[in-house]
Amino acid sequence: MGLFQLIKQRWTSQTTLPQIADEIADGCMEAVWQRVQHQVAMLAPDEARGYIRARGIAVVQPQLTSAAARHEVLEHLRPHLYALAVESLIRRVQERVRRHVGQRQVRRAA
Repeated sequence: MGLFQLIKQRWTSQTTLPQIADEIADGCMEAVWQRVQHQVAMLAPDEARGYIRARGIAVVQPQLTSAAARHEVLEHLRPHLYALAVESLIRRVQERVRRHVGQRQVRRAA
């Protein structure tokens, strides 16, 4: 592989990591939601983040391996991709919790 191709591959991998992380989070969302939905609404935000992270590891890791291979992510970038995917997943789960709590409050008020 030539120097130009190596630089291009490295630059392309780094610029697309957030998109790949979002793809991983999309693929994991329902499985992680099923694991955390009953507990996470009762936790403080920081506790919920840790709980989602801990319960999501088993779901995120296989998705990460698959997506990294599909997108040819360099090995040294995979830990960063994992961190981005977990953060994206946590944001999505917490947003879903906020929507569900809001819906319950609206239903009670009606």
